[in-house]
Amino acid sequence: MGVTGFSFEFTSPVAPSRMFKASVLDACNLAPKILPEVISSAALVHGDGGVGSVKQYKFTSALPYGHVNERVDELDEGKMEYKYSVTEGSDIGSKLLSAVYHIKVGPSGDGGCVYKLTAEYQTVPGVNYTDEEVNVGKEGLIGMFKAVEGHLLANPQAYA
Repeated sequence: MGVTGFSFEFTSPVAPSRMFKASVLDACNLAPKILPEVISSAALVHGDGGVGSVKQYKFTSALPYGHVNERVDELDEGKMEYKYSVTEGSDIGSKLLSAVYHIKVGPSGDGGCVYKLTAEYQTVPGVNYTDEEVNVGKEGLIGMFKAVEGHLLANPQAYA
């Protein structure tokens, strides 16, 4: 079993609380609206949105898999930290034993925010998860961040 992953960090002129609310707390509602070419629907399928809850994102034919289920592992609104695990869909079961993501949003000092995301993948024994496969996941999450940022910049009253 191998472990691989990635991390990235962006600064944004969007206030930390707005970015956290939009990209984490309201992702199920916002994602299909701002990325309809990729995300056909999203819903909370178990729980109230807190730790232990499960969110399901269904995708269009733009992705090679139909959906992912994400379990909320940690949620600290005060510290603006969020950790979740993909429990179903994507490459879970075929190439990956687990995929865990950790998001932290903090102030940048100029009224904007620093958005940090770390991903850790554990592969199925004997499977080599390539850099290209890791990069596909990374680019998808960067695209999601950029879409949220663009929406918030275009709609200054949203999530205020």
